[in-house]
Amino acid sequence: MSDTSVPQSPVANAIDRLARAFGAAGIAVFACMIVYVVICRYVFSFTPRWSEEIPRLLLIWVTFVGAVSAFIRGTHLCAGLTDLMVAPGRFRKVLSVLAHLATFLFLAVVFWSGWKITVLTWSHETTVMSWPAGLVYLALPVTAVFAFVALAFAELRK
Repeated sequence: MSDTSVPQSPVANAIDRLARAFGAAGIAVFACMIVYVVICRYVFSFTPRWSEEIPRLLLIWVTFVGAVSAFIRGTHLCAGLTDLMVAPGRFRKVLSVLAHLATFLFLAVVFWSGWKITVLTWSHETTVMSWPAGLVYLALPVTAVFAFVALAFAELRK
C-alpha cells in the first residue's frame, strides 16, 4: 500500500474530493470557533455554552473524514518494511493482497462496531446541547462505508 497516487476510479476520486472539501471546511469552521471562544473567554470574560461540545464533535468528524481520504490515497502511516525485506515478485503481491483484505476486514469491523455503539447511544443526550450522543459515534460507520466503497472501486480498476 505504498502507492500514494490518487486512484483512477471516478467513484474513489469523487469520494476523495468530497472528503477533502468537507475536511477543509470543517477545519476552517473549527478554527473560527476556537478563535471566537478564546476571544469571548479572555476579552469578554464569558464562555459560550457550546464551546466544548461542538468543536469536539466537529474535530472527531473531520478526523474520520480525513482518514477516508488517507485510505483512498494510501497515505496512512506505514513502515514500508515489506518493500525493504521482500523482493519484488509473487510473494510481495500476495502480501499486498493480504494487506488489502485486512483493510476491508478492518473497515467492516469499524462499521459494525460503530453502528452498534451509535444505536446504543443515540437515545442519550449531550450535556449542554441536548443533541443525540450517538452523533459522535456515527462518524465511524459513515466514514467506514465511504472508505470501503472507494477502496472497492479503486481495487476494481486495477
